[in-house]
Amino acid sequence: MATKDIPEIDGKVLQQLMAALHEKDRLTYAAHFVQGFVHNANGPLQNLTMLAEMLMSGLDMQDRLFRSASCDPEKWSQLVEKQRKRLTQIRDQVFHLAGDLREFMQLHEVERGGTEIDINSLLSRMARVFRADLFFKHQVKSELRLAGNLPHIKILGRDIVPALYHLFQNAVFSMRTSPTKELTVETRMGENAILVRITDTGCGLGECEDSECLFVPFETRWPRSETPSQMGCRNLGFGLYAARQLLLPYGCTVTLEPNETGVTAAVSMPLPQKQA
Repeated sequence: MATKDIPEIDGKVLQQLMAALHEKDRLTYAAHFVQGFVHNANGPLQNLTMLAEMLMSGLDMQDRLFRSASCDPEKWSQLVEKQRKRLTQIRDQVFHLAGDLREFMQLHEVERGGTEIDINSLLSRMARVFRADLFFKHQVKSELRLAGNLPHIKILGRDIVPALYHLFQNAVFSMRTSPTKELTVETRMGENAILVRITDTGCGLGECEDSECLFVPFETRWPRSETPSQMGCRNLGFGLYAARQLLLPYGCTVTLEPNETGVTAAVSMPLPQKQA
């Protein structure tokens, strides 16, 4: 279809289209975590299969040794010890899998039903769930600097979870080709607001002199050297726009601040005014 054949879209329809895009985007980022979780679970599941086979083989050996006329106590003791180690390894693998799944499900529960958010808990869980991103898990050094005793904020989980995801993902994306890959997440109490700062050591703002241009929907200005094939994924210029738009109704601000090592995504979340 030629450009001239595309009908003009009025403001109301455009709002509906953007709302639909936000809903589709929620499925996309959830699928990103699920894909990573499945990949991370592959190794432990293979280990569990191997350990279960060894355990069953050990049980057969125990039966044969127990029924033999000359049951050597030392051999029996060694076999029991091996079985104990295998059971311990199985327990550890199951514990690891259950922990990863629990973090993912708890984040999902916050998104689905959260109304009063513990921002420190959410950021900590987000950092742990991001281990499902293989690049983040194996190459990025992360540090949390979270202020204590922060009050809960009244923001729906369905808005703040995807907003923070996009800020995390944007920071991780920017470090794909950086020699130093460090992510620092900070919280502190400001004047009637909670401040969140997500700092990366990535490619910076590049040729963009004004960071506001990066909050325009579908505007992407990654350095030309960082092609989709090199980055391992595509960036369509929706994340920063989505993060700001999702938090805007709560009076939050989302900005980008360049620094010597990369960029800081700064979020200010105002606290409700106390009634006199």
